[in-house]
Amino acid sequence: MSDATAPSSAPPGDSPPRRSPSARGYPMVGLLPGIIRDAPNTLRDVARQYPGEVIHLHIGPVKAYLVTHPDHVQYILADNWRNFSKESGMWRSLQRLMGNGLGTTSGDKWFVHRRLMQPLFTVKQLGSLVDRMARAVEIDVERLAQQAERGAVVDMAREMMQITQRVLLATMFGTSIRREEADTLADSILAAFEAINTRMFLYFIPDRLMPGERALQAAIARIDGSILRMVRERREEGKDKGDLLSLLLGANEGGAGMDDRQLRDELVTMFIAGNETTAVTMTWLFYLLDQHPDIDRKVREEIDQVLGDRSPTAADLEKLVYCKMVIQETMRMYPPSWIIPRMAKEADQIDGYPIPAGATVIMSQYIQHHDPTFWESPSTFDPERFRPERAAARPRYAYMPFGGGPRQCIGNMFAIFEAQVILSLLRKRVRARLVPGQRVTPKAAITLRPRHGLRMSLHPDR
Repeated sequence: MSDATAPSSAPPGDSPPRRSPSARGYPMVGLLPGIIRDAPNTLRDVARQYPGEVIHLHIGPVKAYLVTHPDHVQYILADNWRNFSKESGMWRSLQRLMGNGLGTTSGDKWFVHRRLMQPLFTVKQLGSLVDRMARAVEIDVERLAQQAERGAVVDMAREMMQITQRVLLATMFGTSIRREEADTLADSILAAFEAINTRMFLYFIPDRLMPGERALQAAIARIDGSILRMVRERREEGKDKGDLLSLLLGANEGGAGMDDRQLRDELVTMFIAGNETTAVTMTWLFYLLDQHPDIDRKVREEIDQVLGDRSPTAADLEKLVYCKMVIQETMRMYPPSWIIPRMAKEADQIDGYPIPAGATVIMSQYIQHHDPTFWESPSTFDPERFRPERAAARPRYAYMPFGGGPRQCIGNMFAIFEAQVILSLLRKRVRARLVPGQRVTPKAAITLRPRHGLRMSLHPDR
């Protein structure tokens, strides 16, 4: 079997009605125990029982459909995306954190938000940010290089979170944040994600009855405090710095500017999306490099060849081809965003499978990226999969770390650029080794993090 396209399904709607297989699980609770314990692998096991089909799921009282074939995913995210919205109950808990930001809105309001955000994410604009990314990363690289001299042990997940926070604040918000406040913000986001993960599948239970409700409220309050402080300071400063915050402060909807709450929602959404995606990717990447020394050696050689002792520029990123493939393969193995829920606004058909109006439809990057139909030896870390000729042989939606269609993550290029900068600067100074005895298994919150953190010892690499 090779990384090639399987025979495509018939176009949605052109087939006679088909009956969805049903994954029922236990009486009354259905698949809920497995979802709570290990959602990605529970859904992957279901998908492997019924490859390529639209599967009816029973999750407690919730009835949903799991969609796994790339053609079917394309229909939902691209071909008929307007009928599949983010109004599903699974999004309710995320809306508590992100409010009405770009990631959680639908309809006309989403179009307005997208227009407001788009100017910041053109290739030209992102290229102009690379120098600022590098300067932000160098601060932490110097600190970690000093720790490497004494073989310090760090939690790589926390280190990557701090680095990506610094980059995001420098490039997106044009402001600084105290180290103590950055730590509090990171802890608050993680605490909120932990609570929201359970609520995504238990959205039918009132929030007041869910464990950890008070802690979730406190975490959101701390996040609000940090973000709203930046908004207030910028309003008082009154300067256009050409960043996202300045763009939003100058934006108008119906002749009126955005109030602090609207700004908060957009900034929290962008901060969470931009920070979490790259931090989780880089955490897994350094673990994988340690487990695959031949690949690590190729990464180091390319960095030396392209950069020497320099910091990367936008032009250099185009030449860091192998580094980019390593990042892409990391996001295949451990996609930061691992699940995409949608709701069918009107009754529909996916390749002949009826989808009733109001039904929740679930897609999963984790499932797509580990499907042996489209990926040879999917559990093997192999960056060569992303050579252009091999990538071209796969269906578009076999690989979708940033989603797809009109609602594909607006920050996809930003995340790849940021990851290349971090990898190229940190790897030429430091090598990270997994601490013996460290258990490494993924845990699904909103993103796919190491369940037990990732303790690694740092060593100089000259």
